[in-house]
Amino acid sequence: MDFDNNWLLSLMIFLPLAGAAAVMATPKAQEDLIKGIALLTTLITAALGAFMLIVFDYGKTADLQFVVDEDWIGVINSRYILGVDGMSLPLIALTVFIVPLCIFYTFGHFPNHETPKRFSH
Repeated sequence: MDFDNNWLLSLMIFLPLAGAAAVMATPKAQEDLIKGIALLTTLITAALGAFMLIVFDYGKTADLQFVVDEDWIGVINSRYILGVDGMSLPLIALTVFIVPLCIFYTFGHFPNHETPKRFSH
């Protein structure tokens, strides 16, 4: 795997998963820590999304960029393949920029302190 920008998509996928695991491991009594972990994770992911928007080659929107193509499970000949084209780039950008805003919104708007890991009343 080349280490130019091929790590970017994988990091944008697995960083939120790691953040979710950290949130699940945090006791529910520490509501501010839970929200802080969630916000920090999404802000880092948004920064990676901004980096992706900056380095994306807009002259080649029909081609896949940031491609990862690795053997995954060799026994069954499965592969781990990711890539971004001009159609998926705005969708990724929309997601990574709206999610931190949603997390930030929760800091003052969910009064039910019994279930801080769940977005319901």
